[in-house]
Amino acid sequence: MSRLESIARAFLRYLYEDHRFRPEVADFFDSPAAEAAAVQPSWAELADVLQALRERELIATSGEGQLGAPARAGLTGSGLICAGRHDGDITSWARSQSVAVLDAPAEPVVPQARSAIETTPRRIDYSGLTRVAKVVLLALPTVHARYGDTVEIESTARRLCEATRQEQPDAGRVRLLAQRLRADLSTSSVANTLGVVLLDGLDEALAESGLG
Repeated sequence: MSRLESIARAFLRYLYEDHRFRPEVADFFDSPAAEAAAVQPSWAELADVLQALRERELIATSGEGQLGAPARAGLTGSGLICAGRHDGDITSWARSQSVAVLDAPAEPVVPQARSAIETTPRRIDYSGLTRVAKVVLLALPTVHARYGDTVEIESTARRLCEATRQEQPDAGRVRLLAQRLRADLSTSSVANTLGVVLLDGLDEALAESGLG
């Protein structure tokens, strides 16, 4: 494992072990996760690592810190899975994505969405909502044992995923399911776990689709 990979793994563990919403990046340097990994990165190294994690959609960031690094960072749904199931090992997490069982492989969805945008520019882009629904389905097993029954949330997420991937999605049905999923994430037993990391992404996806 390279030095930057070690820093990335330690940073994901730092976010996973910290219960604050988007803790300060600077606090990582004195965190137990950094000490356990025996890494003391420079700000420049950490900025590079955070950029890579953000490009992989493992973290979300806000504010401006030192040397191009963000001031705060928090796990996304994918980041929660990577840190919780794979101990922050990005290679292990990436490998698991290729065997994750949803309804169909994720890769073909992107070309379809792009071709649709090219041929019909005004068609609603549901890719963000599809992505959030898939993250919910992947992350639920991680929190299920600790936070109780998640059958209703799983059902809503699965139906939203199916609705957004129809050849001609019903905008009204998609909006209803997305709003129902938002209510579940903000009020159910996972409100303080998945809700914290996914509500912003769901709101952004709704806004991008024009259904918010």
